[in-house]
Amino acid sequence: MSATDSGISGLDARELHAGYLRGDFAPSEVIASSLSRIDELDGGPSGLRAVISRIDAGEVPAFDPSLPLGGLPILVKDNIDTASLPTTAGSLALEGSKPSDDAQVVAAIRRLGGAVIGKTNLSEWANMRGTHSSSGWSALGGQCRNPHVLDRSPGGSSSGSAVAVAAGYVPLALGTETDGSVLCPAALNGVFGFKPTHGVLPTRGVIPIASSQDTVGLFARSAKDVSYAFGALVGDLRAERGMGSGFDGALDRARSRSFTIGVPRSGFFGYSPKADAVFEEALEAVRGAGIAVVDEVDAKTGSDFAMSEEDELVVLIWEMHHDLGAYLAARGVAGASSIEEIVAFNAAHPRRELELFGQEHLEAAITLEGYTEAGYRRARSENQRRAEGAIARAKTLGEVDVLCVPTMGPAWTIDHVNGDFVSGAGYSVAAVAGAPSISVPIGEVSGLPVGMTVFSHAYADTQVLAAAERIAEILAVRLTPRFLPRIDS
Repeated sequence: MSATDSGISGLDARELHAGYLRGDFAPSEVIASSLSRIDELDGGPSGLRAVISRIDAGEVPAFDPSLPLGGLPILVKDNIDTASLPTTAGSLALEGSKPSDDAQVVAAIRRLGGAVIGKTNLSEWANMRGTHSSSGWSALGGQCRNPHVLDRSPGGSSSGSAVAVAAGYVPLALGTETDGSVLCPAALNGVFGFKPTHGVLPTRGVIPIASSQDTVGLFARSAKDVSYAFGALVGDLRAERGMGSGFDGALDRARSRSFTIGVPRSGFFGYSPKADAVFEEALEAVRGAGIAVVDEVDAKTGSDFAMSEEDELVVLIWEMHHDLGAYLAARGVAGASSIEEIVAFNAAHPRRELELFGQEHLEAAITLEGYTEAGYRRARSENQRRAEGAIARAKTLGEVDVLCVPTMGPAWTIDHVNGDFVSGAGYSVAAVAGAPSISVPIGEVSGLPVGMTVFSHAYADTQVLAAAERIAEILAVRLTPRFLPRIDS
């Protein structure tokens, strides 16, 4: 695969914005370059398949480059409502269907001058359709591919958003996370993926899984771009409610302070010995730059970061029954206005929808067989108590500001027979706790990116972002995709 590059595709969001203000290039030129790159790299049998739908070149409106996101091309995960383009969750049942309104966060992007140029592919229904799924596959979008090595998984469920940023389609993209759906693809594609504190970015207009964990997140090629875009969104959304933001001041204060990293060991290592080695090398570089590190913070403080996957699944299924059911009913698409209708549609189109894997999670969300409200409340309370308590103990007793662990191992080979092979990951604790987390690129194994997760307690977003910026500055890692067909042994 070739990747003709005008130079624009390699620029970060802040670089593009500064170029607009200097008059180096116009938003129309940059957006045209983005659309051209999508056309070049996305389609065909070996294409990245990161984009499900996009605007036409003739649909690009004028933008005010003086606005914070003015004229910046942005892609949005296809489970986030856009009135101008279909929102489908990758499902044939919603093919071509446009919501009546933008999601709250998309409306904010437009007010800030951002150019929403398309919707990204995803693990269908944000990877909550059935078991043994393949990350980045949807019936509408096909199999999204990792731009570093094309036969490797892009991760999920915000697959296309991470791939689009890595491959230079856009400098910024929106994703969503319930547990890992931002950090996983960010790590596997070598970009920054930030999941804010739950609720800071509104989820109204996002196709839901579970309201207690669903979170809108951001992808970018630099930590400072993440901070820039997140700060703009927070400021706009708070101004809309008549509130002052204070984000920039809080971030500047966080940047000016020294910080201490805590590294919990139990349960966060061993996914991949080679990825662990990359993490240790990065940790040593950070320590060598003068950042204080408390190693084995879990052993020293008695913090147990073990989450119950069974309890989490109870929470997701129970809340999906209510949250997704309510969303579909309000959306009112003929033949797809309930979970029951989605399941029936898939059953009626098995070769296109169900050939690779089933829809067990959707079926469970219909019947709730074996689930009770009391069981749901216990599972949610217990898992949140574990997650929040472990983070609090590690931070307080360990006297650390942020926690750092490997995000996961390198990308596995795409497998449509057995589904994903994930040996472990470091993002679940923050997801269950509703806490901020970011995956920072730290190196690679055989051409496959490796990430470090930085996380803290809820509402410590500026602390996490400031730490990620400093770690990224020390490591100076920039992973450029090579579009290799495979890794030669």
